[in-house]
Amino acid sequence: MERRNRAGRGGRQAGDGASQAARTLFVLLSAENFLINYTSTAMNVALSELVRDLDTSLTGVQSVISLYALVVAACLITGSKLGARHGYRRTFVVGGEIFALGALITTVGPTLPFMLLGWSVLQGVGVALMLPALVALLTETFSGATRTKVLSSLGMTAGIASGAGPVVGGLLTNYLSWRVSFLLSTVITLAVVLLMRRTAGAERPRQRLEQRFDILGAVLSAVGFGLLVVATLMAGRYGLLEDRQDFEVLGATVLHRGQVSPVPLLAGAGLVVLAVFAGWEHRLIRRGRDPLVRLSVLHDRTIRVGTLTLVMQILVPSGLLFLVPVFLQTTAGFDALRSGITLIAVPVALTVAASAAARLIGSGRMTHRTAQTGAFLFMAAGCVAIAFMFDPHRQDVSAVGLALAPGLLLVGLGRGMATTATDLVQSAAPAEEVSDVTGLSRTATYLGSSFGVALAGAFMTTALLFAFEAGADDSDVLTSGQKHLVTRTVEHQVQISAATDDAMRAKVAARGVRGAAADDLVRINARARGQALTLAALGMGALAVVGFLVALRIPRGLPRPRQPSRAPG
Repeated sequence: MERRNRAGRGGRQAGDGASQAARTLFVLLSAENFLINYTSTAMNVALSELVRDLDTSLTGVQSVISLYALVVAACLITGSKLGARHGYRRTFVVGGEIFALGALITTVGPTLPFMLLGWSVLQGVGVALMLPALVALLTETFSGATRTKVLSSLGMTAGIASGAGPVVGGLLTNYLSWRVSFLLSTVITLAVVLLMRRTAGAERPRQRLEQRFDILGAVLSAVGFGLLVVATLMAGRYGLLEDRQDFEVLGATVLHRGQVSPVPLLAGAGLVVLAVFAGWEHRLIRRGRDPLVRLSVLHDRTIRVGTLTLVMQILVPSGLLFLVPVFLQTTAGFDALRSGITLIAVPVALTVAASAAARLIGSGRMTHRTAQTGAFLFMAAGCVAIAFMFDPHRQDVSAVGLALAPGLLLVGLGRGMATTATDLVQSAAPAEEVSDVTGLSRTATYLGSSFGVALAGAFMTTALLFAFEAGADDSDVLTSGQKHLVTRTVEHQVQISAATDDAMRAKVAARGVRGAAADDLVRINARARGQALTLAALGMGALAVVGFLVALRIPRGLPRPRQPSRAPG
């Protein structure tokens, strides 16, 4: 009897030890996941400081931010495969070391190229290695209802970080410096990496290493996704369909103004490359070799529709949370701190909605389909409410924070309900295909983030150009020569979309325009800016409706893992 009691106590102690190890792993990975998502959004409220400190333009800073998402999206599938081959924990640690190095370079870098290397490239590569490993480790460590809670909490952590980023980033930027955010990234990531190394046990690679790594597949996927993101980044400058200005490559004009924009050409090229990539992956599978990713997982409706839902649920709030700080800093004159405080409604609402949605889905009282469709309806309503408030003539600027609060709360509620999409996709995959599903789903989220910011910028810039030129043409104050000068200036300097009234007055004064004409141009700029932001926010709302239609195709009930595809011999 005593022997059985000792055995029972020993078994419980072992179970408690395993449970403690799992909890420690979850805390470490959640902390790094929060940090990854925080860094991107924290810089949205520091745009003015970045431009001033690095002596660059808003277009340059936005390019660095978008390029970061491009690098991550282009490398995520490869990072997921490396984790499957060499061990997820080991891959996470290597990615963390690269990420910390990039954050350190960004912290001390004096110019934009340093930020490009540190943030866009090194931190982007680090995230591409860490993020799939992070999700896969939690998927493998937990099971059943516990895994549902853990993965939903992971999505909630990312959402809270995205919402809290502007608030914390605003505080740090206002009282210290935007560089402090990257310094904290360095310190915290190194601490997480050290603890992961100390708690790591022997790790066996998930897949056989006798098979050669699919280098060609990695290159094709990176080029294909990269071209899609580059095309989106160019939309704001060159237009979605018609080229607004000459497109040059290495000093040679490839496309002239008025011709087709490079955007559809590059996007089409990206889709062609991805089609070649898909063909190559199928060829490897037929030959019994190890592909970079088994695209056959997308035959599962839950995984396919869930992945598309992930794109849309990240795209809409990412774009909107880019537009709101632009409005606050150019129209309301808010600094980084006041901008961050205004946005605090998003993480507050997100936390409430995410907790409720995870609890209801875990208890079976709500389906993933209901959560996702409801999320997009909240987001759409929030976009409309915010668009209505973007016109500075509708309210006192001093009360703009309160005026935006209802719309931000709605967006936060929608983003919170959408956090359960990660559990939806991961739970539908058998253990043998976790790497494939994780790579594809994480790529989808970062494509959504990049597309959201770029499309919001494209909507805003396109609307601004038309509104500004129309306002100048209708002016009774400007001469014909001044109208011609305005048209040429706006067409060739689209970064004017972020110009405050003071900045606009300085720009026109530098071109010799003063007096009544200058006052009229400032008025035209303010009106055009408000109209452009309004239309851009409504564009995000339209995309939320598209997301709702996609989410309607999510199967009813709980996701059930299907039988895995045949592994390569």
